[in-house]
Amino acid sequence: MKTTLSWSRARAARLLSAVFLAVSAPQLGACVVAPGGAPEDAELPAPGTVDVVRPLTLSDRARVPEKEPGFVAAELGAHDLVITHDGSLPPFAAGDVLAGTQGGGYLVRVVNVRALDALRFALETTPAYLTEFITEGHFRVRYDAHAYARALDEHAARLRALGEEDGEAIASQAEALKVASGASIKLFDLSSAKLPASCGVTAHGTAALDVEAELSPEIDLEVEVGPRGKLNPVPELKRLRFVASGRLDVNAELHGAGTVTGSCTVDLLELAGGVPSVPLPTLTFWVGPAPVVVTTQVVPRAKADLSLSFTAAEVAAEARTTAEIEAGVDYEDEEWSTIWEPSCSASGTASIGAPGAITASGKVSAGAELRARLYGILGPNVGVLAYARVSAETAPPYCSYDARIDGGVRAYAQAEAGVSVGPLDLTFKSLDLVDLELVRFEGPRTSGALRDAPECDAAP
Repeated sequence: MKTTLSWSRARAARLLSAVFLAVSAPQLGACVVAPGGAPEDAELPAPGTVDVVRPLTLSDRARVPEKEPGFVAAELGAHDLVITHDGSLPPFAAGDVLAGTQGGGYLVRVVNVRALDALRFALETTPAYLTEFITEGHFRVRYDAHAYARALDEHAARLRALGEEDGEAIASQAEALKVASGASIKLFDLSSAKLPASCGVTAHGTAALDVEAELSPEIDLEVEVGPRGKLNPVPELKRLRFVASGRLDVNAELHGAGTVTGSCTVDLLELAGGVPSVPLPTLTFWVGPAPVVVTTQVVPRAKADLSLSFTAAEVAAEARTTAEIEAGVDYEDEEWSTIWEPSCSASGTASIGAPGAITASGKVSAGAELRARLYGILGPNVGVLAYARVSAETAPPYCSYDARIDGGVRAYAQAEAGVSVGPLDLTFKSLDLVDLELVRFEGPRTSGALRDAPECDAAP
């Protein structure tokens, strides 16, 4: 499904493109060659594919220092850029728009220039807009973490088979990149975590939870920049489309014994002692003369909603949800729209070990918010959460129990973009937080016997 949100913009001219999500390993733009080996044998596989629909044209003030003769290094600060050179690099001036891959990538406008010494420039900078750097062009980027991991496997096997000098070291480097490729990101792994007293756990009972969540991402990105009209050459963003797809798995197991009565909502990240966001390695592409640098953070999300009531009993329940998702944002024709195409399946089991009045319900939600930034500036946040739920209960005369499994998946999206409505009038526009439809899926129903008695034979 594709829902469209009107974003009226009578005079908005240029939209800051800050929307990318990708996963790869550091410095993948460089090729690694084993001494004495052929470059085609030693070069590491590219992390994705780039389809250039229309070549990129840079603005008159655009510069890529690291491609210029005389450049040595760049050191990126919060509001400055220090360029080291060999003395032959042309000087910089206020108004220059610079982009590069060093220091995690940058796209900045020079505000002030001063020479630290004969071989270093200190540039005071402010973030620049993409349309200040690129005046025209259209490209698409696709990244498949699983495909990249397979390519690295094949590359490592080929190098080991060749038996060349340093081949094993390069193959080991390929293995390290495979780990960093994000083929499967472990978002959350909680084992036998004791539930707090707020869940109704007392000295006469115990309750524990196991939770795992894993994400396997694929990325599609499309960017198009062009003139505002046939008679107006001022560049603007024509199309910006970002879609994160892949598979999200959530597994939860609940174990209880003794006497427990209570309901609670538990922040699983806090219960686990804190799970930090994952700063994924920087992704670098060269599209013609222009570097495209994307940084991404994956911020885990996880909570549990529990309702337990049992006395002198043992309860075990397991629920699993697997979601195939496609979520993202699209900007075209001066409108934002959201993209949301989910599918889901749920499975699980439950068992109760003693007759009596028993109810147990556990719902675990887990996933991640993906925060993508182009050149480390602005971009979208796309969140995907899947839940797995199991409910088990008994009813008089407590001869058997019934259990139900279900699951679901939801998403949300938001984005910020800068627009210029005049040469000196820079403002910010945003796609406010949009909650995408919650999709539910029924899983199996199970039942089991609790006791064997004459009244149980008569029970329906």
